[in-house]
Amino acid sequence: MKSLRTLISLLLALLFGATAGAQTLFSGRVVDSDGLGVIGAGVVCSGRPDRGTVCDEDGSFRLEVPKGISKVEISALGMQSVVYDLENSAVKDALIVLEYESTMLDQVVVTGYAQTTVKRITGSVGILSSDSFKDKPLASVSSLMQGEVAGVQVQAVSGQPGTQSRIRIRGTNNLSGSSNPLWVVDGVPLQNESPNLSSEEMAAGAFDNIFISGIGGINPNDIESITILKDAAAAAIYGSRAANGVIVVTTKRGSEGRLKLSYSNNFTWSFRPQRNLELMDSGEKIAWEQELWDEFAADRYAAAQSDNTVIYPVVGIVGQVRAGCGQFAGWDKARQDAYLQELASSTTDWYGELFRNAFSHNHHLSLSGGSDKAAYYISLGYNDDNGMLINNRYQRYNVNSSLTLTPARWIKLDIGNDFSRQSSKSPDSYVDAFKYAYFANPYEKVRNEDGSWAADNTYFSLGYYNGRGVEEVMPLDGFNILKELELNSTTTVNVSNTLRAQADIRILEVLKFVGLLSWSYSDNSTDKIVDASTYTAFRDRLGYDDKSQTKLYGSITQNRGKRSSYVARGHFAWNQSFGRHTLNVIAGAELRGSDSNTVYSKRYNYNPITGTSSMPSISGPTDEWVKEVERLSGEYFTRSRYASFYASADYFLGKTIVLNASVRTDGSSNFGSERQFNPTWSAGAAWHLGEEKWMQRQRVLSHATLRAAYGFTGDVNTSAPHYLVMQYALQEYRYVNGKSYMMGSIPTAPNPDLGWEKTRDAKLGIDLGFLKDRLCLQAETYYRLSTDVVTSSRVASTSGYTYVYYNSADLMNSGVEFTLNGKIVRSRDWNVGASLNFAYNYNKVLSYKPASSTITAKDRYVEGYPVGAIISGRYEGIDPVSGLYNFRLRPDAEVLTPGDLNDPDNYRWYLGTTIAPFTGGFNVSASWKLLRLSISGVYSFGNKVYEMIDSPASYLNARHDGVSTESVQSQYSDLYSNHLNVRRDRTSRWTESNSSGTLYPRIYDCYGTRYNFAQTNPMDWNIVNAIYLKDVSYLRIKSIVLSCELPQAWLEKIRMEKICFNLSLNNMITISSYDGMDPEVPGATYPTTRSVSLGVSLGF
Repeated sequence: MKSLRTLISLLLALLFGATAGAQTLFSGRVVDSDGLGVIGAGVVCSGRPDRGTVCDEDGSFRLEVPKGISKVEISALGMQSVVYDLENSAVKDALIVLEYESTMLDQVVVTGYAQTTVKRITGSVGILSSDSFKDKPLASVSSLMQGEVAGVQVQAVSGQPGTQSRIRIRGTNNLSGSSNPLWVVDGVPLQNESPNLSSEEMAAGAFDNIFISGIGGINPNDIESITILKDAAAAAIYGSRAANGVIVVTTKRGSEGRLKLSYSNNFTWSFRPQRNLELMDSGEKIAWEQELWDEFAADRYAAAQSDNTVIYPVVGIVGQVRAGCGQFAGWDKARQDAYLQELASSTTDWYGELFRNAFSHNHHLSLSGGSDKAAYYISLGYNDDNGMLINNRYQRYNVNSSLTLTPARWIKLDIGNDFSRQSSKSPDSYVDAFKYAYFANPYEKVRNEDGSWAADNTYFSLGYYNGRGVEEVMPLDGFNILKELELNSTTTVNVSNTLRAQADIRILEVLKFVGLLSWSYSDNSTDKIVDASTYTAFRDRLGYDDKSQTKLYGSITQNRGKRSSYVARGHFAWNQSFGRHTLNVIAGAELRGSDSNTVYSKRYNYNPITGTSSMPSISGPTDEWVKEVERLSGEYFTRSRYASFYASADYFLGKTIVLNASVRTDGSSNFGSERQFNPTWSAGAAWHLGEEKWMQRQRVLSHATLRAAYGFTGDVNTSAPHYLVMQYALQEYRYVNGKSYMMGSIPTAPNPDLGWEKTRDAKLGIDLGFLKDRLCLQAETYYRLSTDVVTSSRVASTSGYTYVYYNSADLMNSGVEFTLNGKIVRSRDWNVGASLNFAYNYNKVLSYKPASSTITAKDRYVEGYPVGAIISGRYEGIDPVSGLYNFRLRPDAEVLTPGDLNDPDNYRWYLGTTIAPFTGGFNVSASWKLLRLSISGVYSFGNKVYEMIDSPASYLNARHDGVSTESVQSQYSDLYSNHLNVRRDRTSRWTESNSSGTLYPRIYDCYGTRYNFAQTNPMDWNIVNAIYLKDVSYLRIKSIVLSCELPQAWLEKIRMEKICFNLSLNNMITISSYDGMDPEVPGATYPTTRSVSLGVSLGF
């Protein structure tokens, strides 16, 4: 065996280019903190994993170290590794002590005001170090946290490049404001908002420019650690901004030593959305339209040839051809059949035409170094992300610098500057591209045979051929979606800079002063350019334009916004020990404020080459012309000021007892004069049972800690002003003595008693480590009560106001969280680890005073139910007699007359929530020598959404004057919704000859035969919308990363410290019952992308 081992070592040495030579003897013994030998500890030459040995049963070892290697690494499972410096000389009988790891308790916690460890706090925190996301493609800061920390829900609002995710920490605490956590970067609270979109806004794609919000400008490569403060005991030092949790980001700093240069990159290929929606192809759609023509239109069309009072439906291209509409007038049946057969033979994949496989890349270069007096860190970052949608691109430039000065032992200065420039270009179209790809008929073409844009003959034709008789106003060459996307664009540029300086001045050995000054500035500009030849330009025509039907002029809409903010903070910190007792106290004050100003304007007849514009001529009244001009430009501004006083105290009794307490009071200009200040506080205790002598006799538990805390925090609801707000109505004028005056109104009544939203927070937790922390468990349960939540209520019209904001609602969040970490295998060559986190949140509206007493399906705020409660009908299949959807009656429903069967109040049920109550994630990693494989995933269970993707075609487009209509229960029963494309399973519909086992209800023409369904069936959309409910629970493999570092022996020859290659598969596997494109971002909107990334990291 020894000869075999020698032979293998020789072959490996030849493989790695090693040459034989003199060797150095290194021998000794490896022991633990109790002096016991560490059996199986590995002793390996640094950079030479092939040259090593393991300790025997006494911890002894003997190793021949090749010439040129001066460092040896000693490691063991569950223990902290040690690097021994031989200094090119033999070492015998070395005694090496390895300390046991305690990763849970020794993790560094950065609160923004101080730095401590998990062992010294009583609050709930989650910590991510740069090691946890190294070698992964870092698209955004928020994406780093998805699935990583229990109780922190990170949900993408869009797959559009540059957008940040929506983050919720332990549920939702308000109804009308933002539930976003407070972001703190290097001790400076950010004073701009992260995205706050509802599920309906996400489904509608209402996420324009949200990439400029929150922390989108920070380069993830510059982050050293992220600390998430989840409860009041951890976050109460931030007072009335901490109700939604606090995320503290610490960026990298320089350290003492020589100049170090690092470079990393990632090249990413993203794949366009999969067309897995089972839409009809051209042959199926033509056949479907013919079936509908034969059933609903053919006989009525024949009758209409002799009786012009007979109306008939024209649905799809088949309807237009059979009815001889437009260019098809006078065609005989043979010619009609040939034309339709030709259309059926070719299918346009609109997802393939509008979306693309995209290439993106990012680069990061950093320099660091310094001495014991001065250390520096400078980084440059660049990200270029091409979106899946054509004409879509996001770019980000970053320059981050910091300088740490220690001119004397008693003073330390930290100066930093963060600069970022973000730009986003996206196509702009009156017709949403994702919705068009879903509904556009598959037989429509992209281009004509001569290469020109092909006009879509059906997307807007329903109304013209079904009673309205008025053509859609559009360019002479018709509507083409690719033309819209290529010629119209919205470009947003955001430039931001934050300058900060912090001074730590030691006054006494036990007393120091910490002061921080910060100033931030951002400039945001948006240019929306609409080309004159597009349909979007024609939809944007001016009123009283005498050429509104044939005009050819585009426009540019510009927004310019500037924002500046400052933070000035200072506190004294006292730290002293008395035997086994240690006391840390801080006390200080903070001032902060922000100012913003936005100017907007719109100009017509814009020439993008010369930059000139002019107003088109009109023939309307002069006073109406004034309205048109006035509404094209405007300005608004905001200002806020805060003053705060805070203090905290930490007490430690030996290694066993920890007591934390903090208090803060905040004053805000955003609230009424009667309630401007809000005191907050927290207190907590921790008992480290594992440090008790009676616990140290056993070997199963390596640590055990009990934690309990209670606190009181608050939130500023900036959406609810306490003061008078004048709104100018751009369409309302009054004329006096020949002059026009714009009219204003005050819809919101002032409320001097409007105040802070308050949150009380209690928690119990336990931390356990087993088998020398080979297995670690964290478990917590919490209860949060939010009171004085701001809502709006209508007031009497005689008051002159429409509504007023009150502190009038109460919410509750409770839940449990578990985090499990395991080191499954750890040896000299192999390391396997895994982690799993789980969170359950139960949310309920305890009291709520709505603007009206009516409960609707869209009303998310119902007492006794969660925020996001779905109150709608309980769908029970299709009625075999009527062919309509059946809905279950409530147990307390009173059905005394047939009309009661139409009463929506008899059908309301609680069907679930739009907010997932179960969330979590997992990580599995395995490494063999210098190879590492990591797999991370995320899951979300228990939430639903209304996926009612409204068809652009419906009976509302077909208006027949003087003809009464039959009520339509849903778009699935609406004959006219089949004018555009539908799913192929829509053919499974109720008919008189097929009245059972169908997927869809009967189809009927609401302008045809009268059935009077509304008299005995629920037709209210609040009830019927239940048929559109989709469960969007999912489990997703977020990333699979394979990385490989080159051996140190190779690097020494080229004088490099690190070369690491990585391959990453992102969002490739999603398990869900949802049948749309993406359960995380449901609806006909921008889904998250599937991608493959290649990258390299270099260290010099």
